[in-house]
Amino acid sequence: MPWLDNTLFVPMILLFLTGSALALLKPNPKSMVILAAQYISTSWLAFTSLPAAGVAAKLITGFLVCVILYLGIRQIGNDPLPMDDEVLSANLSFRVIALLLVTVASVSVAGSNLFAQFEISMEANVGASFLIASSLLNLGLGTDPLRSGIGLLTLISGGELIYSFIEPSLALIALLAMVHLGIVLAINYIISIRIRHGNPEIFNP
Repeated sequence: MPWLDNTLFVPMILLFLTGSALALLKPNPKSMVILAAQYISTSWLAFTSLPAAGVAAKLITGFLVCVILYLGIRQIGNDPLPMDDEVLSANLSFRVIALLLVTVASVSVAGSNLFAQFEISMEANVGASFLIASSLLNLGLGTDPLRSGIGLLTLISGGELIYSFIEPSLALIALLAMVHLGIVLAINYIISIRIRHGNPEIFNP
């Protein structure tokens, strides 16, 4: 669809905004809106390569992931990482600088000929590269299961976006949907176990 191709820069910008927010902000119930926007943006970019059924499956999976993770975070209140404010304040400048470096690196990788043999749109290439890079940054700077889980979900979303242009398979979409749901269920299980045993320290970075 020509009109869709002309608007692909919108989800690409949204991926930069959501990836940056998830890397800089602490996880809380409201941040699930950011994660949902990220899933919508990746599905939008993948619409040029996947059939409608595949895009719908990605959207439903993202919605389920956000709802399940929201319910899990609600178990530990509106402020699941009470010590995180101090850590973020102390390391905010470092995180911002690291995020800028990651952004430049991801744009450089997307501009290279790494995926030249595949018909991947420029917007999807840049957005996916940034998602992968920002997720690795999130995994490297966080130690709690919430940050690690969101980082893994973002990492898989970026890789899935690139691979959807290489092999637009519905079977692969179903397999990756199981991976997304498995990660979020594992996070909720860890949360419930820690609450049951009264050990909230795991949520402190």
